[in-house]
Amino acid sequence: MLIFARSSTENMILDAHCHYVDLKREYEAVIAAVSVDFRSSLDTLSLNSKRILKGVGIHPWRAHIEKVEEVLPLVEKADFVGEVGLDYRLSEAPREVQRRVFQSFLFEDKTLNVHALDAWEEALSTMIRRGVRRAILHWYTGSPELLKDIEGAGYFITVNPSITFQRKHQDAVRRAPPGVILMESDGGYVYRGNTA
Repeated sequence: MLIFARSSTENMILDAHCHYVDLKREYEAVIAAVSVDFRSSLDTLSLNSKRILKGVGIHPWRAHIEKVEEVLPLVEKADFVGEVGLDYRLSEAPREVQRRVFQSFLFEDKTLNVHALDAWEEALSTMIRRGVRRAILHWYTGSPELLKDIEGAGYFITVNPSITFQRKHQDAVRRAPPGVILMESDGGYVYRGNTA
């Protein structure tokens, strides 16, 4: 698997993107627990379970608030980097600030869990250019044409409960090669009044 090795005979459910510290409940699945800032990164790293893969990062919504120099040293202790990225629709952070923060978390040897709302092409090209070998594009709603580039780079997209009502997500997943799709709950995040 992308983030960790597993035997081919082991049956496993993976939640590829979950705000686990916000849920405060146990899961049967293996969880890729994302963080959005310094505080949640520390909380995620303190979790004690073999079923939790720990991610640290700064979400693009917090790029103008958080200090990169506080979170970057935590990457060494984490299983992956995330949630990081760009958000050109909802983030109040200036685009240049988002770019600077995102680029500071582009590690070749760590899987990235990426949020890229309305910035899919830029996030993808930046990661490829910087030599990122493993990435998950969370809640992908980008252009179906980019899916070939995502597959070619060896990256993944995720599908989450919004597939039941969000047309852009439905269209992207419908056209995606099955081998690039991972499941996620985005648990802990409230969207249109629903908590995953």
